[in-house]
Amino acid sequence: MASVRDDVIPTLEKSSLFAGMSRDQIRAAADRFDDSTYLAGHGVLKEGLSGPDFFIILEGNADVIVDGNVVHHLAPGDFFGEVAALDGKDRTASIKATTRLRCLTLGDGSFRRFLIENPIIAVNLLPEIVRRFRSVAPHAQPAQGGEKAG
Repeated sequence: MASVRDDVIPTLEKSSLFAGMSRDQIRAAADRFDDSTYLAGHGVLKEGLSGPDFFIILEGNADVIVDGNVVHHLAPGDFFGEVAALDGKDRTASIKATTRLRCLTLGDGSFRRFLIENPIIAVNLLPEIVRRFRSVAPHAQPAQGGEKAG
């Protein structure tokens, strides 16, 4: 992997994935990633295809598309690709750059190993995965003020 430039660290420090990590820990984790850029309109991931890549947006915006419908917008600090990177199955959504998109990419199929080596990132990832699940699951209701969801 290429060494990550210092200009990516401020974006990662604002990302919920890296909450609770020092700047040095963030830099060490980020050094595992490659830097990639996509032009506006480019399809980054295709729903239904397999792929082990995991992405963190540094600059730009993208749409999450499921069954041809835009279901979410992504911005700097957001991530995508975690589902297929975790379970090795097909992509659950397409991602399309809506502006020039710069990402950190972990593309060598080592996402699970990366999480084992960075357990705080794994713990930080879980609430976002649950939030995303609840946003699309027909009977999963978010917890209301202080209630614990089961």
